[in-house]
Amino acid sequence: MLYLLRKSFFVKPKLLFKYVVYALLTVVLTSVCILIVMRRTIYTTDALENLVNEAEIRAVQSAMMSPFGWIVLILLVVIGIQSLIRFHKIIGPIYALEKIIAMIKGGQIGGHISLRRGDELKDLAQEIEDMSNSLKNYIEKDRARISEISAELDTLSKLSNQEELKKRLTDVKNKLSEVTSDFKLND
Repeated sequence: MLYLLRKSFFVKPKLLFKYVVYALLTVVLTSVCILIVMRRTIYTTDALENLVNEAEIRAVQSAMMSPFGWIVLILLVVIGIQSLIRFHKIIGPIYALEKIIAMIKGGQIGGHISLRRGDELKDLAQEIEDMSNSLKNYIEKDRARISEISAELDTLSKLSNQEELKKRLTDVKNKLSEVTSDFKLND
């Protein structure tokens, strides 16, 4: 059975934090753009120039900066936590699938892949599980053929009739050609 339990929340910390940082940088860049637009709007609005002087405009900007800073900070925290959880639901299964592929590569074939509820990439996990089980079936079929051929070879050593021996050797040769015939090798 190919079942892995992740023992740590941060299974691929570099990859996880890389994407969280990307999300947080998006918030920061968006906030900077909003700030620039707000400041520019306050300075370039003709209606405000007639009603207030430059000192009052600076006072309005200063009054806006404190709440704006808090809003950006809250957004950074909320989006950071949300990104951490969301990316964990993707990166955790990637980690599990990498481990399972390594197990298959090492010869452990067949079984069930189990991801946690809410994890992404379940379709990919199902495809890998199906591939592993198909490989297991091919190997079982080839092992049965090899066992049959081995038994056939044991009986051949007892034959004295050349014609019968030749016929049976041809049968063995045909059976040998069936071993791994399910696979096609790509260049």
